[in-house]
Amino acid sequence: MTDLSRRDFVKGAGLLPLAAAMPRGALARALADTSTTYRFFTHHQAAVVIEATARLIPGPQDDPSETGHPGAREANVVRYIDTMLAAFAFHPPKVHAGGPFSARAGGGHDDMRYFVPLPRMRRLGWERRLRRYHRAYRRGIEELDSLAGGNFAQAPPSQQDGALAQSSFRSLLFEHAIEGMYAVPEYGGNRRLVGWKDIEFPGDSQPRGYTKGQVSHADGPDPVDPAMAAFIGQHYDQAVLGVRLPRTRRSRGQ
Repeated sequence: MTDLSRRDFVKGAGLLPLAAAMPRGALARALADTSTTYRFFTHHQAAVVIEATARLIPGPQDDPSETGHPGAREANVVRYIDTMLAAFAFHPPKVHAGGPFSARAGGGHDDMRYFVPLPRMRRLGWERRLRRYHRAYRRGIEELDSLAGGNFAQAPPSQQDGALAQSSFRSLLFEHAIEGMYAVPEYGGNRRLVGWKDIEFPGDSQPRGYTKGQVSHADGPDPVDPAMAAFIGQHYDQAVLGVRLPRTRRSRGQ
């Protein structure tokens, strides 16, 4: 499989619909917070998450073959994860962005900028979920440090990859990294819509919507190369569980 790219995998695996609305997370618009102040993470914990997610979804700073294609670092995935974990430090909690429209497609103002209050039972459910995540992240970061020889953030890439391969934390981190890469930017990641642009996802279209002609003359789904389809069928479960996709040259001459 010499022509399979991460972008083609996302398209072929049918993950584009998930890019429109991942319900977990918190905060931010297209220009996400780039400060080094965190609500949940310490600076060291944030550094570990930045480097670990950059190994799972590498960008041009992490892998020369990704030149022109952003990764977790460029999408500010750490901000998505940190704000999700600290959702109840905000009022209302940074869990569900409002609506009905953002300002990305001609809306008069960005309704999604404001988060909605949670009903009592939903709040209790999210509090319970986040307590699990808090424990998982604290233990997971400690585990990555230990597996990488003491400080994951400062370890060489090969050692970081080895630590991730052994870590029980990798699956959850990969799940949240994907969310932060492709979710609507109000939740903190997908900075400057880099995730959407990379996979050529147009994003939310309301209130502008689509013309009758655009709907009736759609060009159909993107063609899927048979070899790529076979690869996805064989490796999809591994990929979504956090096994890093093979680093191969880009398709379509990229």
